[in-house]
Amino acid sequence: MRHTGFGTFFVPGPTEVRRVVLEAMTKPMIPHRSEEFEALFTRLQSGLGTVFGTQRPAYIVAASATGFMESAVRCAPPGRILCLVNGAFSERFARIAEACGREVDRFEVSWGKTHDPETLDDHLSRREYRAITVAHSETSTGALNPVRTISDVAHERGALCLIDSVSGLGGTELRFDDWRLDYVLTGSQKALALPPGLAIAVASEEFVRLAGQAPARGVYFDIVELEKYVRDGQVPSTPPISLLYGLEVQLEAMTAEGIANRWRRHADMASATQAWLARMRAGEDGWQTIAPLDAQSPTVSTIRLPSRLVGDAFVSAVAANGIRVGAGYGKLRDTTFRIGHMGDHTVSTLARCLDACERAAVP
Repeated sequence: MRHTGFGTFFVPGPTEVRRVVLEAMTKPMIPHRSEEFEALFTRLQSGLGTVFGTQRPAYIVAASATGFMESAVRCAPPGRILCLVNGAFSERFARIAEACGREVDRFEVSWGKTHDPETLDDHLSRREYRAITVAHSETSTGALNPVRTISDVAHERGALCLIDSVSGLGGTELRFDDWRLDYVLTGSQKALALPPGLAIAVASEEFVRLAGQAPARGVYFDIVELEKYVRDGQVPSTPPISLLYGLEVQLEAMTAEGIANRWRRHADMASATQAWLARMRAGEDGWQTIAPLDAQSPTVSTIRLPSRLVGDAFVSAVAANGIRVGAGYGKLRDTTFRIGHMGDHTVSTLARCLDACERAAVP
């Protein structure tokens, strides 16, 4: 399907990017060891502070968000890690921890479910853990974990909380400082509505201090090194200047909208999706999110199809109507599809997507 204009692309990452952002990325290069770059980097820090809800600096590197998942693990101090798994991307966090040679236990719940803080507390009481990993918005299932309470429980048991908010940040509430979080990572291509290629993270002062105890932090994603450079308005390695131009334009728009208004807009899109699903399932099975309503992410809905429809074929039928949605992920591929109602989409643009899905479902 040819991309013909805004309001056609509803894949849960990469999301649709506004033309003004793409145009900003065509500006001329500047040296990254220059006052001009440092001024740009300082402006980015101000906007990212608003998005993360923090006074701490944000680390920006050229990578997918998976890079900062590995960074979280490598920079966590020595000790066993408990990985909370409820979908494909929280599973990825666990596999990364294992690949980095850490001692790892998994606390798994069914895909579509979230982790209950009380049950987690019981789990943490059985063994000493140095850190836990958790997906805020699990992009494969559309489930939203209560990371504020999960982080509090981890702290009470002496563990750090490493949060993947790749499809959460910018689309649902997260307040790094007020919630006393340790480490949050995201990527540019989800609710921030930028092209892929930027990984962004914030770490607490305590996490950076403890990272100094980690014996194998590596080089490219070393939080201690990133912290040292960011304080001087700089980065250790050559940054993707063009993407940073786009990030600046997008952060200006997000600040003008207001972060709370942005969270509310995403919640409205999730509600509109639920209202549409209620109407669709009045006549047949399926047509419901696999995440329960009280744990549904505002940014992505993973929707169970009626038994007569198959995931890939349905996604192709929607594309024939001029809209691109996401296929189900992993073991959910054949039975679900995903709508990424995030970034700069609105209830109005989402209506076009839902209409195309409805037409594709006609027997």
